[in-house]
Amino acid sequence: MISNLDLYLGIAEEALAESERFEKSARSPKPDGEPGFIVRYDPDKRSFKSSLVAITFAGIYLEALLYIVGVSRLGKIDYLKIDRNHSEEKLRCLGLTDSELLATCKRFREARNDLVHEKAMEVAEITEGQFYFAQREARNAVSFVKRVTELLRHERQGR
Repeated sequence: MISNLDLYLGIAEEALAESERFEKSARSPKPDGEPGFIVRYDPDKRSFKSSLVAITFAGIYLEALLYIVGVSRLGKIDYLKIDRNHSEEKLRCLGLTDSELLATCKRFREARNDLVHEKAMEVAEITEGQFYFAQREARNAVSFVKRVTELLRHERQGR
């Protein structure tokens, strides 16, 4: 099977590294040794942009990974029956049923959708839990897809 799977993960990892580099370069210690940082405004939003790339390509990678593993384990016809399901359901069908992993998957899916398919909101409409920090979500996304990769690889070897 031909795939760009490794390329997608590489793009996500590189974008995450760029995001973290930009985020770090915008921080400087407070004067006189006070705790905390001064964060300079980045009008180009470079860290945010790199985070979006990382999140998007982590999602592309996850979908490609689940397709490859799903077709391998279930066959193409049976995998296509679940292909339009949420990633959490695909993970369940591939034997990954840990509730914490599935909750992380759901959070990744929801954060990715909210960040990538933005719906503008009035400030007064924002409630706690609706607000994502792209940099944090990018770290979570890349970490999550790497964990899924390890688990699927481990499960394949355990069979």
